[in-house]
Amino acid sequence: MTFASDGVVCDASVAAAIAYGEPLSDRAQTLVGVKRLLAPALFRYEMANILVRKCRFAPDDASRFEKAFLDSLRIPIRLVDPSWPAVVEIARENGLSAYDAAYLQLALELRVPLATLDERLGQAAAKLGVRAG
Repeated sequence: MTFASDGVVCDASVAAAIAYGEPLSDRAQTLVGVKRLLAPALFRYEMANILVRKCRFAPDDASRFEKAFLDSLRIPIRLVDPSWPAVVEIARENGLSAYDAAYLQLALELRVPLATLDERLGQAAAKLGVRAG
C-alpha cells in the first residue's frame, strides 16, 4: 500500500513502551519515528488502564508510573473517531477485539501505517498491508 501522509496510527503498546521506558522502547520509537501520531479516542483510556495495571502489580513504583503517565498525556497525538461499523467488521474478520480493530480501521481509512508491538494486531496489519516497520 502507498501511504497517504507522514502520519502513523500509534497504538497504546507503542506509546506505553516509550512512556515507561520498557525494554521494547527503542523498537517502539523506531516504529513511530518523527511522524505525526494518530489514534482512536480510546487511546487515552488504554493508556490509563496500563497505568492502573502497572500500579497494581508494582505498587512501590506507582509514583514513577504516574509521572510517566502524566508525561504521556503531553504526547502530541491526534485522536480520531473510527468508523464503528467498519471496526466491528475488521474485528470479526481478523479475530481482534474492537479496541484493536479501531486502530487498524484508522490506519486503513487514513492510508497510514499502524505502529504496534501487539503480535496479533501486527499480524492483521501486515496481512492488510499497513504494518509499520
